[in-house]
Amino acid sequence: MAPSYHAFKWRYSSLDRDLKARGYAAAMTVDEAGDPKHRSRQKRVGDALRRDTRHRLLEAAAEEFAAHGYAGTTVTRLAAAAGVSVPTLYLAWGSKRELLRGYMEKALSGTASSPEDAASRFAGMPPPERLAELAELVAEVAERAATGWRLYRDASAVDPEIAADWNELQLLRRGLFARVLDEIPAAALADGLTREAAIDTAWTIASPDTYDLLVRRLGYGRDGFRDWMKRTLTAAILAPGAAGTAMSGA
Repeated sequence: MAPSYHAFKWRYSSLDRDLKARGYAAAMTVDEAGDPKHRSRQKRVGDALRRDTRHRLLEAAAEEFAAHGYAGTTVTRLAAAAGVSVPTLYLAWGSKRELLRGYMEKALSGTASSPEDAASRFAGMPPPERLAELAELVAEVAERAATGWRLYRDASAVDPEIAADWNELQLLRRGLFARVLDEIPAAALADGLTREAAIDTAWTIASPDTYDLLVRRLGYGRDGFRDWMKRTLTAAILAPGAAGTAMSGA
């Protein structure tokens, strides 16, 4: 059954109360409503508050998910931790699942604005340096995203929608590896290794499960994990003497 008018009125009244409590008068007088400058100023303030609300919910999600897991974190707990109402949480993010996705995307992106931006750091690098830089990138991302990886892995076992998100994130990770390895010349690859197999090899070696095994279970530090990744990727993907191979397209 479609939501009633009163249900929508209650949701938006709740958001209005939240904004008023933070110093923003959402209701306008008749005179103010006719003032374009006032409307523009009000819109800017409202947009800033909405961005702030989304950010505070992300920060709360990072703490609550880490402490209680995905299943153990209720929307009531998340809203309380962020200092907003439950209806405001839904208006800002839509669902707890979307909050988890937002948290994970923030952890994965770091300072990169897109996969293309992340791949640009490899421009012009010969094969060995390219794989060394890939190991560095994997170590950087793993430090930020390890908790999110565990949350997704555990939650995907009981939630089909999160399982679909987790699968998509894994394919996006493979897509980044494809961008990095696509410019390694075929002559630099290990004997008998196709480019697709090289991408699959890197995707498997540099996986969340590998980080979990080496760092969380065996006690590797960040540098130890990075160095292991560099050695293993190089040995598995590159032919001996690949350092002297010109880059593809050079």
